[in-house]
Amino acid sequence: MEESNKVYVNAGILAMCLPGTVLTAQQQEDVMNSLLFAELSARVKHPQAQHNTEREQAVQRMLDNLCWIRLNQPGVVSKSSRSLTVVEVVTAESLSMFPSRVSSGFVEMLERLKFLPSQKALNLWHEKTVSPVHSDHTASTDCPVPDEFNVCVKFAILDAGSVLHTLMLAFTTHTKLLNNYLSQTIKIEESAGLHVQAYTYELNAQCFSRLRESVAEKLKSKKNQYVLPWACSADGKCPPVLTQQGL
Repeated sequence: MEESNKVYVNAGILAMCLPGTVLTAQQQEDVMNSLLFAELSARVKHPQAQHNTEREQAVQRMLDNLCWIRLNQPGVVSKSSRSLTVVEVVTAESLSMFPSRVSSGFVEMLERLKFLPSQKALNLWHEKTVSPVHSDHTASTDCPVPDEFNVCVKFAILDAGSVLHTLMLAFTTHTKLLNNYLSQTIKIEESAGLHVQAYTYELNAQCFSRLRESVAEKLKSKKNQYVLPWACSADGKCPPVLTQQGL
């Protein structure tokens, strides 16, 4: 379990175990596989950037199908805002939407995200969280480069007893985003505003045990591609990807 304090990129999700929480390797794998399976299946059904809302609904339906039980009504905040940094929003909203022990986990994750990311993990995360909005104008030869982007970034904290806390931010921007835009000041489209959504789930382990093998089989060729450690150690060696031995 020495790698349980690492942040992992799981497609477009940044995931970490709550500090001080002990999870078995099987619990960790069940959570990470569930998140990846739900995300990838939703993206197949709703590939377009402007379908973030429909895509997120598809993620929730798939988690329902994978035996995840929502323990709360979703915490949802929609607000007008001219500019933001992802770090500031996650800090503020996690404090207001989760108990202190959980919000402290999100804050700790933000601290660990300050470590230099591996380029492969950063590229994957950026690709899965930032989508250019293609219009007739941007698709023309006169303006081939899109200047509007939909952003949907998610954070996940793995808690004891196969409990999962997630926080999602979604907004539209004309700002040219850095590869690592977590601390970048971003001007957002005021008409769309900022959408924040928080969930807490618990896995019905007995129910999921009947699905575990088929889910793992379907993800067999995808896990090494979509589940990566965020940061490498000082000597340039990255921790291993998620395996049966845990994070």
